[in-house]
Amino acid sequence: MQIREYRPSDATGLATIFYRSVREVASRCYSHAQVEAWAPVLVDPSVWHRNRTAGGRITIVAVDVADNPIAYGDMETNGHLDHLYSSPEAVGKGAASAIYNRLELHARQSGLTRLYVEASEHALSFFERKGYIKIRRNEFALRGVPIHNYSMEKLL
Repeated sequence: MQIREYRPSDATGLATIFYRSVREVASRCYSHAQVEAWAPVLVDPSVWHRNRTAGGRITIVAVDVADNPIAYGDMETNGHLDHLYSSPEAVGKGAASAIYNRLELHARQSGLTRLYVEASEHALSFFERKGYIKIRRNEFALRGVPIHNYSMEKLL
């Protein structure tokens, strides 16, 4: 596994990782209706690329020996971690942790003093292990379906 910055050619792979992660991993903690609302379709790669590069965010990718993406994460310039997703095959193998560590290092080097995230039920323990504290449980509707996540933060 190698950790590197996002390339435009990664867009299709990252869109697929997101879709599969929600459908095959998050589905352990959320209902079928919630998963359908969260990831109803595979997002168009051009839209995915635009979203991963918008507003100065940094996107870090873990790739296998053939340079195929297996996990990714991104962070906005204000310290908001928007995405951190692994392919089902990469879950528990250190890819997300390595990506997170790179994002936190970037945040520290950029002078940020706080990182924050809206963590899924599945990601809650990961972020707690990384030193985040749970602020609150968020209840909301996504595409008309009730779902929840957790606001968490880490002071650097």
